[in-house]
Amino acid sequence: MDDLLGDFVAETRETLEALSGEIVAWELAPDDRSRLDAIFRFVHTVKGSCGFLDLPRLEKLSHAAEDVLADVRADRRRPDPALVSAVLAVIDRIAELADAIESGRIVADEDDARLIAALQPGAPSPEAEADEAALAEALEAIRIAEEGEEETVSSIVVEAPADRPAAAAAPAGPRAVSRTIRLPVDLLDRMMAGVSDMVLARNELARRLRESGAESNTEVAFERLSHCIAEMRDAITRTRMARVENLFTALPRMVRDVSAELGKLVQLEIDGGDVELDREMIEMIRDPLTHIVRNAIDHGIEPPEARVLAGKPVAGRLHVSARQVGNQILIEVIDDGRGIDADQLVGKAVAAGILGQERAATLSWERKLELIFAPGVSTAREVTAISGRGVGMDVVRANVERIGGLVDIDSRPGQGLRLTLRVPLTLTIIPALTISVGGQHFAIPRSAIDEIVRIGGDAVRMGTLGGADIVFIRGVRVPVVSLGAVLGLEPDGQANLVVLKLSGGARYALAVEAVHDHEELVVKPAAPVVMACGIYGGTTLPDNSRPMLLLDVAGVAEKAGVRRDDQAAVEPAAEEREEELHDKGAVPVLLFRDLDGIERGVPLALVERIEDCFSASVSDSAGRLRLNIDGRLVPLVSCGAPIAEAKVRVLRMRDGNEELAYAIDSVIDIVPVAIELQRSLVPGPVAGVMLVEERPVEFLDAFWLFAQGLGSEPLDGQRPVCLLSDDDPWTRQVLAPLVEGAGYRIIYAPEDGPAADLVIMADGAAGVEQPVEAAAVLRLRRHAEERGASPDSLWRYDRIGLTAELRRHWNKRSA
Repeated sequence: MDDLLGDFVAETRETLEALSGEIVAWELAPDDRSRLDAIFRFVHTVKGSCGFLDLPRLEKLSHAAEDVLADVRADRRRPDPALVSAVLAVIDRIAELADAIESGRIVADEDDARLIAALQPGAPSPEAEADEAALAEALEAIRIAEEGEEETVSSIVVEAPADRPAAAAAPAGPRAVSRTIRLPVDLLDRMMAGVSDMVLARNELARRLRESGAESNTEVAFERLSHCIAEMRDAITRTRMARVENLFTALPRMVRDVSAELGKLVQLEIDGGDVELDREMIEMIRDPLTHIVRNAIDHGIEPPEARVLAGKPVAGRLHVSARQVGNQILIEVIDDGRGIDADQLVGKAVAAGILGQERAATLSWERKLELIFAPGVSTAREVTAISGRGVGMDVVRANVERIGGLVDIDSRPGQGLRLTLRVPLTLTIIPALTISVGGQHFAIPRSAIDEIVRIGGDAVRMGTLGGADIVFIRGVRVPVVSLGAVLGLEPDGQANLVVLKLSGGARYALAVEAVHDHEELVVKPAAPVVMACGIYGGTTLPDNSRPMLLLDVAGVAEKAGVRRDDQAAVEPAAEEREEELHDKGAVPVLLFRDLDGIERGVPLALVERIEDCFSASVSDSAGRLRLNIDGRLVPLVSCGAPIAEAKVRVLRMRDGNEELAYAIDSVIDIVPVAIELQRSLVPGPVAGVMLVEERPVEFLDAFWLFAQGLGSEPLDGQRPVCLLSDDDPWTRQVLAPLVEGAGYRIIYAPEDGPAADLVIMADGAAGVEQPVEAAAVLRLRRHAEERGASPDSLWRYDRIGLTAELRRHWNKRSA
């Protein structure tokens, strides 16, 4: 509602500014019909908006002015000067109240009735009433003076009453400065196009810097430029954003109509309307969301009598929510209905000839649920005007995938269903991976990439099954698609596999010649004849200024004949292997070559992502290595070997709350390992060693890494509190940093925080003004000599003694 009020104030102010000249011209020429119509439309719009926003005072004023102007338009009344003045007074009050809404100021309403009464025929104008009131006050003052009051009236000042409208009255306060403007959409598009060109220019500059081997100072400047461009891109992207509530506004009416038509009771809950999404994206997912909601009411939620028999509330619950996760928006539709019976779906698919009996017997529960997206499969028992024709969910998924999104489904029969739409924030600029085959370069959306592997070794082995190529990746069979074969290009060897993921978790490996780099690409629609191929998602211009096509991973899979359920035939063996590894306690482990050449490993769950950074972005400051990345300083830990190359690869690791980076040389593989270490006898970055695929691999000690990288800094609530009773420059600038460095939380008065664990004061001071519940008091003397000082005091520059005392009190508190 705050946003709606802000829009109302902005529109009212904007219209008043446009009408200011019209109002004055209408006062000079009341018979001008065009100006009369413009003023009438203004008050009519204000009246309608006030009714919706529950602003009764504004609605009453605008309604009265609208009635009078309607009489003038119908020639039932002539616009005399008194009427014009009364209308102008009402419009001035509307402007004053609009400003008051924005600033939070209260405007008295005593004279609203007088303004409305002045609109009636024969009523005096507001200015005349104000002048009469002022004259009456002046005459009363003269009468009192003539009656011989003690106070002598030396002069009489006639002032306009404070509530007098029009320009003669002084404003109640400074008008709030408007912080919103309106821009045409084409201007926003031009701004976005300009930022897109900046991104392309940055990419080209990055390529040329790599080729020329620029100096470290140039690289640092380039990193700063990249950060500024990224911030500008994000800011301008926000101008294209709209609240998701614009997508949700039509749902209550639709739910009411559909549930009434089906004789069901549905309670709709909407959450996350303040999440922002690209305006174009909102329009593209409007129809899929509508279809999902209608399906939930028709197929999912049971009739009232069936819900009572099942022990559920009479009214079904339909929850629609939106939230942002990283650079994606998750829109969830959850109902507490009957859910989807996956076995029933399989039966319908077999009856329709979509699925064979043998393959149906091998499907997992998730694959069975995926059949809801197959054309011609529906859970409806009969065809209605709402659904049941088997056309819809396949189109929903196709539309969502066309914009780079995914559809996830989770069903519990008898309890309900959850459908999740995962869509990117914007369609304009996306992170992508550039690859090449047959001398041609292509881009793949990074969101669709599961992993990148090289053919060779025990972890990745090629094979054939039924004449089709497959690959064994850590024991899991995945179908292989040759990009060169799909596009009709002759590849010069295909040593790299890009494993891509589709909706529902299905995967396939795309064989390519080379994998180049991650880039942020500006995506635009390709020519219609190119888009009609079904395997491209658009065109882009990378840093080499050569046009490049963006691949549609779902379209490539369909073109190659890889169906989403093809993986079901090879899943049982993979699932059995995963269950076997899980029973043994195996976890995914990232194997890498460290800077000192030793092969090491770390649990994959700790690694958020792997990035290449310029060595110049690494600095040794404040006693530790730090990495300047994404506009932040992140602690950097390594094995101790120096960084010799211009670029360094880092593992960005996170423990759930804090982040650090670990410098490495190269990534080897990801393998499942049941970790059973021979522990290291010396504390350090290595926790221990074990054999992985018959090779000794050292494993990182995550606890030691985070303790070293983050300095073992406790949470604010866990830190002891130290009260520094002397609030002087020495205490704040010299002593406080030392105490904070020891892990204490600093306060300067007892009321600033919780009870102090330690009080530090100057020797000889009388103490603080109010009692302090402290475990101990530490007194500091100004001179090194102990003569005349308290026996337990410390010289304030005795760093060793002071640090020891802080540590002792810390340990005493912990005990």
